[in-house]
Amino acid sequence: MIKKILYTIFTKFLSSGIGFLTIILVSQFLGAEGKGEQSIFLFNIFLILLFATLIGNTTLIYLAPRHKFSDLFFPSLAWIIGSLALLFGVFYLMPDIIIIFPFELFIIGLMASVTEVNTYVLIGRQEVRKANDLKIIWQLASISFLGVMAIVGDFNSTYDYVLSIILGYFLSLIYGFYLLRKDYFALKMPSWDRFLEMFRLLFRLGAIKQIGNIAQTLNARLSFYLLSIYSGNKVLGVFSNGISISEAVLMLGTSLALVQYSKLSNVEDEKYSKRLSIQMTKVNLVFSFLALLSFSILPSSFYAFVFGKEFMGINHIVQLLALGYLLISITTTFTQYFASKGNFTISSFAALFGLISTAGLGFWLVPIYGIIGAAITMTISYSITFSIEYYYFCKWTESSFRDFLINRADVKEIKFLLGKKKNISEKK
Repeated sequence: MIKKILYTIFTKFLSSGIGFLTIILVSQFLGAEGKGEQSIFLFNIFLILLFATLIGNTTLIYLAPRHKFSDLFFPSLAWIIGSLALLFGVFYLMPDIIIIFPFELFIIGLMASVTEVNTYVLIGRQEVRKANDLKIIWQLASISFLGVMAIVGDFNSTYDYVLSIILGYFLSLIYGFYLLRKDYFALKMPSWDRFLEMFRLLFRLGAIKQIGNIAQTLNARLSFYLLSIYSGNKVLGVFSNGISISEAVLMLGTSLALVQYSKLSNVEDEKYSKRLSIQMTKVNLVFSFLALLSFSILPSSFYAFVFGKEFMGINHIVQLLALGYLLISITTTFTQYFASKGNFTISSFAALFGLISTAGLGFWLVPIYGIIGAAITMTISYSITFSIEYYYFCKWTESSFRDFLINRADVKEIKFLLGKKKNISEKK
């Protein structure tokens, strides 16, 4: 178990490192304009992936040990194909500036969606290491391709980046087929009644959670579309790098949330659940604040050195986004508390309200104030999401603002909660 956890953490940090290196390469070789196009293209892939895996998402982790692969694969594939066809029609009507390379986009969407299904099936069968390898292989292939292109001097267009993604997901798809080759060789179309039964089950278990993910993603990235339309991809490129720096803080929150969720899922004592969640919130608050402060005080010259001269002033973007990202990082502890209780509705509800505010404010502020308007919109949206989850957490646990104030006993309490091997309240 420990080896699986450590390997997962290693893979996560490797993935983040590759992502940051990709940002640097694209910024240095393609400039702010190319970085803006790359950001839009990558976000479109992620958005397509969220819709295409509406029923083939993490619920497969729960269902894979309990059902035949064929019973899970065919409903998932049917949804992938149907949703991609629908999205293609929607994207066709959108401006060319935000839908670049549409054919390549949907080829990648198909390969990435099937790869997601393969990954979750492997995790459900407790083959975590294989799943981690499958998740990282497309990034390794992509950065290797870009590295070679950069060395030989041929990395000079956004399409080079698109080709690297196609190569990466093609290799992931092939590797996924190889890892699950016995299942794919034994594929058998289920009866129509069985197909409908599994389709409904997958939709019922996965839709609510995925809708929340979609809302949160659009909440975080709708400003990309607006900036691209009203200010151009060059401005978007600078803004997207500021976002990437700020989002590095969320790695801490999600890592703490993993520990929190694993513990709360095996605990029945509500007082212990409340205490652990509040302590996790305090840890998250302190370290996220320090990280954001560090990123904010780095001089513009540092970011210009890392990304290129066109990216001067990123520190000001980080400063504008700091409050919003501090709040959304803290929100992860509330989200995992609700998830450990089997409630995904509150988090989805909060994300939807955040999205509504993003849409309302974004179309007003971004055309007038550009990057500043986008940053203000995101901060207000994240504040709303935080406020809703904070309210319900306090209501569920009978907590108050005072409980979140940091005191001298917190360090000792945190060590006690995290280092304790066994708690009398844990399930036997």
